[in-house]
Amino acid sequence: MPIEFLNFRKNLIYSTTVNLSTIIADLQEIEGIDHLAELQQSKYAKRALYYFYGIIGCFVLGFILLFVIAKIPVFVFALFALFLVIIVLTILIIYELVRRFKLGKLNILNYRYEVTQRIVQMLARDMDAGSEMEIKLSFKRTKNKENLAETIPHPTKRDWKIDKYQNEWLKLNGQLLDKTQFLLTATEISKTQYGWKRGSSGKSKYKTKTNDVGLDIVLTLHYPQRRYGAIKILQSEVSKAVKLPNLSHPRNVKLTDKAVHLSVRMAPQVADNENEIYQTITMMFLSLYQVLNLAKVLSK
Repeated sequence: MPIEFLNFRKNLIYSTTVNLSTIIADLQEIEGIDHLAELQQSKYAKRALYYFYGIIGCFVLGFILLFVIAKIPVFVFALFALFLVIIVLTILIIYELVRRFKLGKLNILNYRYEVTQRIVQMLARDMDAGSEMEIKLSFKRTKNKENLAETIPHPTKRDWKIDKYQNEWLKLNGQLLDKTQFLLTATEISKTQYGWKRGSSGKSKYKTKTNDVGLDIVLTLHYPQRRYGAIKILQSEVSKAVKLPNLSHPRNVKLTDKAVHLSVRMAPQVADNENEIYQTITMMFLSLYQVLNLAKVLSK
């Protein structure tokens, strides 16, 4: 089922609960939309550049005609024609740039759908072919009013404030073959500091500074108690089992009677790196399943 293009263009969110094959097909369609937008933007930009070169050529030719007109006055009509051409080319440049700008919203963040495709395909290998998955994939930028989590006073700078942004751009919810329910989320974190700063000249200037904090990935596995009931005695082993890439660090590992929960923060320099995100999520699943598999053996 094709995605609703107009709705996607307006909201930049893909959200549905359908079978895996449909999700994979929809993600491929989103990839196609993005690639088409990139190609069209490039085409419009090139056209605008060619028209700009045409304007430069007209000015050069017009400069030459100024000397010719002194000897052959009839060429004044050619100069007038060049003036009209410049006006037309200017209008065409504006037209092409407007078309390019309109497509800018569909030139989305590639890494988000690319890593989501890989994660869904990975999970599909351990899910029933006909099972459904809930997915929410957002392509909105993090520094957005709707993502503003809180505003707090700056701890050291007087009259300064800090805006904290949280953008949950990925949410996956489904069931694996062993009846384990999984919930995976990826939330980008950033903060912006702003306020007035007095310079050496005595004048005050308004300053802003945005820092990317990183990417928080949270994985929760609701396991079947009959199958993995012995996991309760492995509380101390859960933290030891967590293995992650160098720039990803566990923030919270929690084991309850019904679920195991792992929260990881990726460093800001790799928060938009498709391979790093995929490796981190893969290792999160493997780490938790290492404990679950041990619990399965002990439960027999």
